[in-house]
Amino acid sequence: MERKNFLKQSLGFLSVATMVNACKKEAVTSTSSGTTSGGCIVAPTEVEGPYPYVGGEITNPLQRNDITAGQTGLPLSITFEVVDVNNGCAAVSNARVDIWHCNKDGYYSGYGNQTGGSLGTKSYTGETWLRGYLLAGTDGKVSFQTIYPGWYQGRATHIHIEVFVNSVLKKTTQVTFSETISDAVHLTTLYAAHGINTTRNASDGIFGNSATDLVNETIALAGDTSNGYSGSHTIGITL
Repeated sequence: MERKNFLKQSLGFLSVATMVNACKKEAVTSTSSGTTSGGCIVAPTEVEGPYPYVGGEITNPLQRNDITAGQTGLPLSITFEVVDVNNGCAAVSNARVDIWHCNKDGYYSGYGNQTGGSLGTKSYTGETWLRGYLLAGTDGKVSFQTIYPGWYQGRATHIHIEVFVNSVLKKTTQVTFSETISDAVHLTTLYAAHGINTTRNASDGIFGNSATDLVNETIALAGDTSNGYSGSHTIGITL
């Protein structure tokens, strides 16, 4: 059975702890990154995670720059650049970049019976907030407007990413942020009910299995807790 179809049928009956453990088991297959003569790096491959959009972003009309869809939180602007490691780090035009992440309280849209957030068990079936995709221009870049992610039990603060080229999945990965910034954000008024994430990046079941990969999966951000943050990140793929 295809993995996404299996997830759609079974996730409603899984606890967060069960799903986190499943992610940890899959994470051991993650590939390490490596530099090339051109200087760019193959993005680490990570597990898709337990919350891809039901039906898959690839089949839903979620092509949008602003993915907040009414969710409150500290503004976050991220530009992703897709490059071909096998072609001197050349920009990959028309690459499709999908991202999704939890809201400030630790919940994902599209799923029911979620127990890992700060407000107890919540259901957001039929919702599509904090999900979307864009097609890269000739410079290989896409820019999303979102909010700083919250967190849920057992995972470091993170964003999920998939990259498609000509409708073929080329990379599944995840990115995180400096814990100094995450801690500062999670103590602000909108996030304070949940507080600081107790799962640190290095002890996370996905990011913690490779110190090298963690460095390459951590997005450097500029900004502050009054006005929000912005950053950019390069995703190296092989064509």
